[in-house]
Amino acid sequence: MDRSLSDEEISAFLGLVHDRMTECRYPRPLESFATGVRPEAAFTIPVLAQGRAALERINREMGLAFDDWDLDYYTALFRDRVGRDPTNVECFDIAQSNSEHSRHWFFKGRLVVDGKEVPGHLLALVKGTLDANPTNSVIAFRDNSSAIRGYAVRTILPAGSNQPGPFRPADVEYHVIFTAETHNFPSGVAPFPGAETGSGGRIRDVHATGRGGLVRIGISIGPPKVELGERTVQEA
Repeated sequence: MDRSLSDEEISAFLGLVHDRMTECRYPRPLESFATGVRPEAAFTIPVLAQGRAALERINREMGLAFDDWDLDYYTALFRDRVGRDPTNVECFDIAQSNSEHSRHWFFKGRLVVDGKEVPGHLLALVKGTLDANPTNSVIAFRDNSSAIRGYAVRTILPAGSNQPGPFRPADVEYHVIFTAETHNFPSGVAPFPGAETGSGGRIRDVHATGRGGLVRIGISIGPPKVELGERTVQEA
């Protein structure tokens, strides 16, 4: 039977086939590229008058992911040291600074479990697997990519790197690189720029690892947004 879809059917269909963060339905042809979106006005959070409760409220409303330590620290910072109320923009920027995207130094911080400090740090625990079995790793925990031992392959390479010339067959050893780029926070805030910088960082990671880095495969998984790459690279 030829009939138009109901609004409920359209909504169900769109929920299956499109990304709500970056795509939407256009019920009629576009007449302008203007978005009509107006930035929200900045406002202050009444920390001086309400203390931690004010930060707890904006934390829930904006999804800032502040934990108890953060709430205590920033309450004391603005109330006792800075002596003024923070704005919603400042709180949002603090959340970015504390996000998984920026807080890399956290992995080498003091590790406290059940109120007791334990030896080492989080990164040492992760690297413990390599220390226990280092035989197949060519590059590990160097910058943002690691390589496992590969194999000899027949390929083509430029005859010379200092001038134009032909490609010639060559036997080289290629190793396999796996790297991950998490852009959960920036992609959630600004989907397109967040994804673009994530893809660019993923490509950069392999070229910072060794000679002859080649981008081979890129996979985007979401939500949350995670990009994985498999590349081959010559011995660094």
